[in-house]
Amino acid sequence: MPRRLIEAVRRQASMSAVIVLAVLAGCGRGGADVEPGLSPAAAAGKQLAISKGCASCHIFYGRDAAGPTWKRLYGREVTLVDESVVLADDAYVTQSIKDPWSQKVKGYGTIMPRNNLTDAQVAQIVAYIKELNPNNAS
Repeated sequence: MPRRLIEAVRRQASMSAVIVLAVLAGCGRGGADVEPGLSPAAAAGKQLAISKGCASCHIFYGRDAAGPTWKRLYGREVTLVDESVVLADDAYVTQSIKDPWSQKVKGYGTIMPRNNLTDAQVAQIVAYIKELNPNNAS
């Protein structure tokens, strides 16, 4: 292949790579999906949620997955399988983490495993969930 053609192909590949990286960097970071600044407790809760596997089923920013999204959960009404409606407040979120089978959310099976989180760890995850709602009353 002529040297000029090789150089042109390399430049094109480099530009394509830059464009792809720029697009990927922007994915999921639209205005409403930007993570708010987190308190130290909430930041610790986020790290726990990731390290303990919560993030594999609970998407922090948007759509539901195997479990309900945590985005804008706190302070919202949640319908349970028995058709009762509860407020997603500290008590509900704490109970749902400590005993995931006690208040099953309508539309989801109970696949969340019981866990051995300490009360302090649960409080950190609750703080994170609470701070994912920009309208929380913290």
